[in-house]
Amino acid sequence: MLSAPQLGTQGGRRVIGEYTLSEKDLESDEIFEDTIAVFANNDNHEISAKHPTLCIPYRCLVPREVEGLLVACRAFSSADSINEHFNIIPHCICYGQAAGTAAAMAADSGISPRKVDYGALRSNLIKQGVRLPDIK
Repeated sequence: MLSAPQLGTQGGRRVIGEYTLSEKDLESDEIFEDTIAVFANNDNHEISAKHPTLCIPYRCLVPREVEGLLVACRAFSSADSINEHFNIIPHCICYGQAAGTAAAMAADSGISPRKVDYGALRSNLIKQGVRLPDIK
């Protein structure tokens, strides 16, 4: 009964961003300096046993060659193997919150969204209740 409002394309076209999330990121415990979301890595049990989470960098939302635009949807910069697992509605909500926050910060500062300070963005997201790992 509730499937109709949840329909969407799986794996469509994606923007090439400042960073492209790849298969190697699934097997890494890297916490990016611009991490804006952390997701459970549930789909590959062999990998997820060793690496249960995946950090998403803000740079995946920033198109490489377009100014003044952020991606807040399934089109985030990622390889096919990543996108198919991290493009569902809860993930898109996280991308949207980060993109909206960054856009507001950019507008307030009169800068391009690509120039938003990562630390300030993370602090702002944390104030909104987003749980992010500490940067070492």
